[in-house]
Amino acid sequence: MTRIFLRMHRWFVPGCLLLALLSCQVLPSLQSNRPNFILILTDDLDDSLMPYLGNTNALIADQGLSFTNYFITTPMCCPSRTSMLTGRFAHNTDILDNFPAFKRFFQRDEEAETLAVWLKRAGYETAMIGKYLNLYPIDAGRNYIPPGWTDWHAFLYEKSADNFYFDYMMNENGEVVEYGDAAAEYSTDVIRDRSLEFINQSIDGNSPFFLLISVYAPHGPATPAPRHADLFADLEYPKGPSFNEPDVSDKPAILQTLVQSGDEFDPGDADNFFRGRARSMQAVDEMVAEVFDLLEKTGQLENTFILFTSDNGFRNGEHRLATGKGLPYEEDIRVPLLIRGPGIEPGSTSYWLTANIDLAPTIAELSGARTADFVDGRSLMPLLEQPLQQPPEWRNGVLIEAGYWDPPASFAVHAASYTGTGQQAEMFHYLEAMGDESLRQIGGVAYRGFRTEGFKYVEYINGEIELYDLKNDPYELENLAGRTDPEVLSRLHDWVERLATCTSEDCRGIESQLPMTLDE
Repeated sequence: MTRIFLRMHRWFVPGCLLLALLSCQVLPSLQSNRPNFILILTDDLDDSLMPYLGNTNALIADQGLSFTNYFITTPMCCPSRTSMLTGRFAHNTDILDNFPAFKRFFQRDEEAETLAVWLKRAGYETAMIGKYLNLYPIDAGRNYIPPGWTDWHAFLYEKSADNFYFDYMMNENGEVVEYGDAAAEYSTDVIRDRSLEFINQSIDGNSPFFLLISVYAPHGPATPAPRHADLFADLEYPKGPSFNEPDVSDKPAILQTLVQSGDEFDPGDADNFFRGRARSMQAVDEMVAEVFDLLEKTGQLENTFILFTSDNGFRNGEHRLATGKGLPYEEDIRVPLLIRGPGIEPGSTSYWLTANIDLAPTIAELSGARTADFVDGRSLMPLLEQPLQQPPEWRNGVLIEAGYWDPPASFAVHAASYTGTGQQAEMFHYLEAMGDESLRQIGGVAYRGFRTEGFKYVEYINGEIELYDLKNDPYELENLAGRTDPEVLSRLHDWVERLATCTSEDCRGIESQLPMTLDE
């Protein structure tokens, strides 16, 4: 299908005269309606769990487009989510860590220009249901609803909760609602119900809609719905060559410190945690089927783009590191991205480098909404049309960055969330109590680097470097930095320095100008 076919849905076309002149065929639902969008966002999902999502694979992957090289530019919850909503790198949102998270996004007034705002301006009904940003709604008030959202059901970060599966609180359109531990209050099921209600309301109101379904699964403690608690009793985690990597002496010292702390993370630990994660995703997979069923019954399935992805990846014993995320390794930065919708060839695959900063400009272009000028990402429209063909001037590298580079600035940013009394102090203790090992692991780690089709280059705040030949060493077992020509390292440093400070159009230009390959 050509570009004009996909873009035709933006405008009403009376009759078929123009379509005949263009010799195109457009699905009936696209002749008069702007498309709907549903973004299903999981929390800490990695590729290893995809084989256990039967509905998701059958209804989205098999009927749509799978991106095999989709990366999270800052592989932590809050930075990734702010990048998805704005189309900006973390160094431009200045949200480079899970602290101070929402507080900083709110204080910088960055919610004034997000995908939700752009779509609402374009006449869309918009809903956010589930997890928003870490530490929401600190400093904003428990009844606060960010700009752009017409339907709002967001988890509140409160001291009384130790996770968001049971016994949690939500701001539901300005009203704080408390949920308990009954089976019917399992959060994924509540999110499902609110999502179906929003879809029905939007269809009844004859309005195009954007729905962000933001589930907590499979985030730790990965509590499953009671009906799934006994599934996968013998399931084993697929352990690759990097699992409990025997020799990590070539890894940066700051990561070796993490390896040396705590008890050994053995295969049994990985299997047990993996089973819980797989169980917690079953309610999500059921929800996918129910959403599809409703769209089909209401005649909106062929007029709806459905995206399925995660805010970051997850490691489970790779490189002798226990469970977590936030580091530049493949397990942390690579996640699934599936897109089904009008004009997309079923069962297709795209191998080109894509990133979470691309979601907002893609949805905006498909909807006809106008983005802000600050967007760093690029629309995936060319890949939706021709998945196997690399578009002109496409990126040859993806920036990977995390942590605040300047230590004094980092201290000031963190102190703003950690000090004080009342809600701020409670929030810090709440995060301590959550036991999210990934948050503890990333503390003090800052890096800048990039991932290309064939290699990865990373610089850490303490001056250490990692360089991996991904074609010959896809599991990142052998760090080549120590025996690489200094001139080569200098060229890579110069490129990442430009990319790590770029903005908007300059970012797209720098991405396409990879200075070298490892074969040179």
